[in-house]
Amino acid sequence: MIRLENVSLTYNQANTSVQALQNVSLEIVTGSRLAIIGPSGCGKSSLLFLMAGLYRPTSGEIYISGQKITGPRQETALILQDYGLFPWKTVWQNACLGLEIRGVAPSEQRKIVAPILEQLGLGEFTHHYPTQLSGGQRQRVAIARALALQPDLLLMDEPLSSLDALTRENLQDFLLDIWQRHRFTLVLVTHSIDEAAYLGDYIAVMSDRPGRIVSLVENAGSGSKNFRQSQHFHTQCNNLRHMLGVGAV
Repeated sequence: MIRLENVSLTYNQANTSVQALQNVSLEIVTGSRLAIIGPSGCGKSSLLFLMAGLYRPTSGEIYISGQKITGPRQETALILQDYGLFPWKTVWQNACLGLEIRGVAPSEQRKIVAPILEQLGLGEFTHHYPTQLSGGQRQRVAIARALALQPDLLLMDEPLSSLDALTRENLQDFLLDIWQRHRFTLVLVTHSIDEAAYLGDYIAVMSDRPGRIVSLVENAGSGSKNFRQSQHFHTQCNNLRHMLGVGAV
């Protein structure tokens, strides 16, 4: 699905050249779930934006479904940390926004979006505004907007970081349910070791800046809702902590 070949990224900040990523090579299997973890400032989000076609690599190449990426593609959806919802638009308007931008007729928008909002438990909130919703509900609106575009690749940048622990775990389960139904390829950037171990069937561990992938960990057993209670989950979390230089528990 995704292939990165020796991708590097350098940008200018306050008249200083900053190398964010260095020689990143990676292959992501179609329909898999990849979690990306690493120290703060290591280039995780930059890597995600490169996959989205929003950034251009300084060197190296990125391919999705065999096509070289030179800009955004219609089949890729991106969910940002702050959800990217417009506060002056209702749940319905936010969920339809991508389709509206593409020029999809309102009648067709309704056919696509209405069942998605019902599926996500938002059917009775269509006329609400983001400020009237909980954090978990706002996240679901962002997911609805992404699913309306019928993506084959869903990119998520710290999507659950601002939520309380219980809501976060519930939405992790919810993401697995959505993935089971739609089987898109999922790439998730997270600071949470537990979240990476729970959601990723592959986990890319990155180094300090300039970011490199120091290990790609296969995570057999993830994707089931009882995985958190398994010994393998706790062992995997401790392994990841050691890789990141964090004390194991």
